[in-house]
Formats: sequence, structure tokens, C-alpha cells
Amino acid sequence: MFSKKIASVLVLSFATAVPGFALAAPQSQAHCILKEHRVTKVQALNVTERYGRGTVQRLGGALVFVQAAPGLTAEWLQLTIQRHMAEMGGAGMANCPLAAKDVRVTVESAGTGFAVKITGKDAAQGKEILRLAQLLVQ
Repeated sequence: MFSKKIASVLVLSFATAVPGFALAAPQSQAHCILKEHRVTKVQALNVTERYGRGTVQRLGGALVFVQAAPGLTAEWLQLTIQRHMAEMGGAGMANCPLAAKDVRVTVESAGTGFAVKITGKDAAQGKEILRLAQLLVQ
């Protein structure tokens, strides 16, 4: 009798633990949230920096155009991107322009969709962001 109770407790414990392991995907297999939307175009994003009285333009990152979808707003897209970046912490998003450290993302309405501006801290990071963003339209 006692062994049946232990066996049933073990079975119930195992049954409740398995779904938790199934939902916890390893970070190395995480996907880029921008792949959930239809990316129509990617172009280079230049930023202007001021040095004293002069200004210099450099490659800052990428401008990713996302097609509008029913119920999707610029604010909602911005929020979901920020949440995704916070959850992932930049780790595990292979081939994603959002994976770089210290990127800034802003979303604006742009005609038939949205313009997602992804900027990095320097030209090298901007170049890598652009390269990864171009993979979204292939």
C-alpha cells in the first residue's frame, strides 16, 4: 500500500515537471522576433554626430521596414521588441540585428507598415546590425 502511494506521488511529480521543461527552450535556439513579421525592405541607417561645430555622418545601423498587419501598431511593435530584447539579454538570437549589445530600437509608422530603426554605438556595430538585418529579407 505504501509503495503505491510513493509511486503515485512520483508519477504526479514527474507529470507536473515535464511541461515546465518542455516550455523552457534553451536560449541558443531562440528566434529573432522580427522574423515573426513580414520584413519588406532593409536599408542602411546613417546617423549624424556633432563634434564641436562640425558634424560627421556614419553608418549607425539599419532601417527595417515591416509590413502592417491587422491590429499591429507602432507602439505594440515597439513594446514587443523591447520585451523580447529584455528577455533574451542579447544572448542566443543567432542572425538577429537585435542581438548586439547596447542597441537602440525605435518604431515609427511608415506608409503601409512600420520603420524599425536599429542603431548601434559605433560604425562597426552599425555595419554588423545592417548585415544581420539584411538576412531578414532573404
